[in-house]
Amino acid sequence: MLNKIVNAVAFQLCWFACVLGGSLWAAGAVALFLMWHSQVVKIHEWRFIIAGTVAGFSIDSLWYSLGFIQFPNYNLAVIPAWLMLLWLAFNCTLQHSLLTFFQRPWLIALLSAIAAPFSYYAGSVMGAIELSPFGLIAVGLGWGILMGCLSWIFNKYTPAVTVK
Repeated sequence: MLNKIVNAVAFQLCWFACVLGGSLWAAGAVALFLMWHSQVVKIHEWRFIIAGTVAGFSIDSLWYSLGFIQFPNYNLAVIPAWLMLLWLAFNCTLQHSLLTFFQRPWLIALLSAIAAPFSYYAGSVMGAIELSPFGLIAVGLGWGILMGCLSWIFNKYTPAVTVK
């Protein structure tokens, strides 16, 4: 239970470091989180962390290229490093602090579709991201579908998970 709490708190600290501090702070915070996470991770988990990070990076890059999300003073072709690192940190929560939800595809899809837009909106209030009128809808739909699919794949192809 303590590992779940540490996982959740560490992710929230990473969220603030990424959103408020940008890529440099994100790199440090996520590196520290990964150092701790490497102590509790199971070998099969890495493929989901990588797959979820690549999928999240891809969907946010799509929303970015379509103009649904933008970043102040930023004009590269893909999303900023801090958001890529935030996806990496988030995916480290799925089989730990979010496992109860992640084991239920319909529940993680629903909660993601509702909670993700709030997170992106909070980032916009803090000045890290700009959202088009359709941006929050795209984020909610994208997250709901992505998390539902990842959860379904996880449940179909991963042996029973025991959390430390």
